[in-house]
Amino acid sequence: MKTEIVKEILDQYGEQATDSPFERSFYSRDLAPVPELLVGPLFKTLPDIVVRPANTEEVSDILKTAWKDTIPVTPRAGGSTVYFNTVPLHKGILMDLNLLKGIVDVNEAAMTVTVKPATTWIELERYLSGKGLAPKSFPSSTPVATIGGWFSMLGYGIGSLKYGSLLSLVRSIEVVTPEGKARRLTRDTQPSLEWFAAAEGTLGIVTELEVAIRHQTKLKHFLLQCSDPLEMRDKMQVVIKGAEVPFNLHFTDEECLQGMNALGIAPGGLDHGYLLAVDYEGSDQELEQAEKIIQTMTEKYQSLRLLPLETAELEWEEKFKAMRLKRGGPSLLGAEIWLPIKNLPQYLADVRKMSQSYNLKLFSYGHVVTADYATVMTTFNADEMHTIRYIINLSLVKKLHDIGYRHGGSPYGVGLWNAPMIRRIHQPSELKRLKKIKRDLDGKGIMNPGKVYRAPFILNPLNYALAMDMLAGIRKVFGRGW
Repeated sequence: MKTEIVKEILDQYGEQATDSPFERSFYSRDLAPVPELLVGPLFKTLPDIVVRPANTEEVSDILKTAWKDTIPVTPRAGGSTVYFNTVPLHKGILMDLNLLKGIVDVNEAAMTVTVKPATTWIELERYLSGKGLAPKSFPSSTPVATIGGWFSMLGYGIGSLKYGSLLSLVRSIEVVTPEGKARRLTRDTQPSLEWFAAAEGTLGIVTELEVAIRHQTKLKHFLLQCSDPLEMRDKMQVVIKGAEVPFNLHFTDEECLQGMNALGIAPGGLDHGYLLAVDYEGSDQELEQAEKIIQTMTEKYQSLRLLPLETAELEWEEKFKAMRLKRGGPSLLGAEIWLPIKNLPQYLADVRKMSQSYNLKLFSYGHVVTADYATVMTTFNADEMHTIRYIINLSLVKKLHDIGYRHGGSPYGVGLWNAPMIRRIHQPSELKRLKKIKRDLDGKGIMNPGKVYRAPFILNPLNYALAMDMLAGIRKVFGRGW
């Protein structure tokens, strides 16, 4: 990036911009502790400059400068993923969007709220709660995840089973395209707002979102203990097909339950079985109907145990602490997989086999987010302070994705690290369509380059598979005591 352009941006934005090496270094990673040995030789993750636009006009001006000189631009707000979605790969401009925050408008007649993209879900929830309103769905990372960031990902989480993905709830967006033009988009415009969902910042920068909301209602929580994965899957499907659709349906496998028990944080102090958390929201009549569904099911199936309501309510209160197993080790590694519910027992059985094969504790949990699919997270403890061991352990993430793929699953999110598996995520025709959209909207390729559409050469699918399989072989032979 030319020195004079850096100076021009610094002069124009003052304290909103920095070229300090120390301050820029905070943007060269995300939540994943990836060793420099793995990143440094391959990518240029230190941006040339960080700039924090305060409004749409400033976003537009920065992109016009970047477009004119073909400068890479990486947008970032919460930075709460682990795929390098928001980490530069080719230096350039890091656009920190955290000044684009706040509620613009609440339209109670239309039951929508318009927000700035860096508003966190917890901020939105608290604001709406004061008006007797609530989001229809939100991520399990609500305390830190931003609304724009979740829209830029797949946007499935708590509430999605009943109300749909975030994309289905967004009515319009304001977006600044790569050449710096601000536009208001709906599903009927060209381009459509749908193009920007799950694009991970590769098509432009969303500066406002209008999202459907609901009236705040009562909630009722149930926690079921199942004997095995098959029973858990079957009861999931019974609940999903019930007269009342759950607001949230979360599961925990036995290994995860045992891991929490060892840390003293297991629901009810349990150390065996498989847990199914079922949460309903609605009117008194709807909640009575929901309670009948659970009562009928527990009376019919003697092996199913209904835990005390206080335990279920406590588990709901802990819903944003999915990563609490990290207390058992310095770090966690894992794979998040979009998996057909019908194949969940087979997936968990193969994960257990892998656990035995590598002498490794693997913990699985997840959310049912549609009538047919769940987002499943399988994690294990690791220590990034032991660099070589940690890099070798990264190969097991690919092994978990292989298990998911065998059972009809695919990675949830792309960024950089899942790009080698892009053909597991998209069919060839869909990938071709997405690449055309990218070319049409960003012909110079300045927006978040190196992500989503293809893997860098060094991480092409063949190289990636061979390297990961080799490291996994080393881990199996020499790392059983790690």
